[in-house]
Parts: sequence; C-alpha cells; structure tokens
Amino acid sequence: MQIDVEGLREEKGSNMSIDMAEDFPSIDLIRSELVFVEPVRFVGQATNTGRRIVVTGIAYGRARATCDRCLSEFELPLESSILETYYRSDEAPDSPDEDEREYGEDNIVDIAPAIEQAFILLLPIRIVCDEECKGLCPQCGHNLNWGDCSCPPDESWGLFQRAKIIHKE
Repeated sequence: MQIDVEGLREEKGSNMSIDMAEDFPSIDLIRSELVFVEPVRFVGQATNTGRRIVVTGIAYGRARATCDRCLSEFELPLESSILETYYRSDEAPDSPDEDEREYGEDNIVDIAPAIEQAFILLLPIRIVCDEECKGLCPQCGHNLNWGDCSCPPDESWGLFQRAKIIHKE
C-alpha cells in the first residue's frame, strides 16, 4: 500500500485524504498463517509536519486463520488504528526516533509494513474460533465441537486429583 507524497511535501501543514484497498499478502505467524480473503482497506490521511510525513487512519481486513484449540479454519475480522511517522532517507535525522520509518527519495511511503505490524499486535496470544471452543480430544484428535468422541474418559486427571488428596492427609 504505497502513497505518493511528492505533492504533499511542497508545503508544511498540507494534508491529503487516503482511501485505498489492496490485496494483501499472507502473514506468517510461525504457528499458522493469516490469509486475507478480501482486500485490506485503509482510510485516513497523510500530513506534512515539516521534515516528517505523519500517516493516521484505520486499517480493515478479513483473514482466514487456524484455531489454536481445534485446528479448524475460520474468518477473523481485523481493524486497527495506524499512527506512523516517516522521514525521507536523504533527510534522515542524526538520531532518528525508533518509532519513525524511512521512505526513499522517490517520495513513495509504503504503509503495508505498518499495517501488518498493527494486525499482528492486535492478535491474542491464542487465536480461537470461539471462546467456547472445546478443542481436540487428546487421545484420538476428534474435534470436540462436533460432539463427544468414543474414547474412554481420561483417567490421568482422576489419578492426579486422588494423589493430591492422599498427599494432604
């Protein structure tokens, strides 16, 4: 998602509205992958603050994810606020702020990395299809959201509880 800021750089304080949508590449989460099922949309504005371009707005997307409990695929809506500051590479400050991003002398600001990072930070530690997801049977792997499996009850939990009671006495 690239924004041409050449005209914006002409006058400090000038701004431009942004409303764009693009196909977005999958995001590799190591344990699984977010696959976008529709274009990611960004609505916001870019402002010239002098030697910086500040981009603010909201990114929207819908991605297919894999549930960490039951391993089923489901669609996950994503929406995140974006606030990013960019400086041009030939106008780099002596000590740039670690939150600032660089753009090239071609005056093209690429906001895709900022959107990807915002979407990743939005995700919970465990991605689940539903808070009530029952997961998989640890013995046979049956998805317990579809109903009970035919495995006998897991006796190890009962043995653990009995051992705790005996140990207390």
